[in-house]
Amino acid sequence: MFFSYTMSVILLSLSMYGFWCFLHDAWKWWLEPRLVPVPSCSFLVVVRNLDEDVEDLFRYLLWKIENSDIDCDVVVLDMSSNDFTTAILERLANESDILSVVVVPAGQRVLGEAVPLCRGKVVHMLDLSHRMSTDEFMVTVCALLGDRHEVLVRRVAK
Repeated sequence: MFFSYTMSVILLSLSMYGFWCFLHDAWKWWLEPRLVPVPSCSFLVVVRNLDEDVEDLFRYLLWKIENSDIDCDVVVLDMSSNDFTTAILERLANESDILSVVVVPAGQRVLGEAVPLCRGKVVHMLDLSHRMSTDEFMVTVCALLGDRHEVLVRRVAK
């Protein structure tokens, strides 16, 4: 006997764990399609009267896009806001190449004007004027741009 019984059990356990790690990594590699590139995407965001939150939300969205591997652009459809939302969005559009703003007159709900401005092959439409809260917007951006860890952290923090 070269090793004691305890040492043999430890070595066998470590070898089984190493084999399991190898199989796990091979399985992940097999399931992840790396040959097909991710298509470009566009975010079409509908806003109205969000002057308190709009700068933080869109700076965060632009930061996430810049730090991701996906080619994205953002088109904002401003539904004739009565506050400083339009001015803030136009200032952000001047600072960034991937952000464009379309202002729609009151009473009209025209998505057709903004869709041709989207450069991506996939268009994600997010409605901050009626359907989504700002927290839901942040979670959606994290989920769409592939940062699952941050989504889980934000959910647990609530």
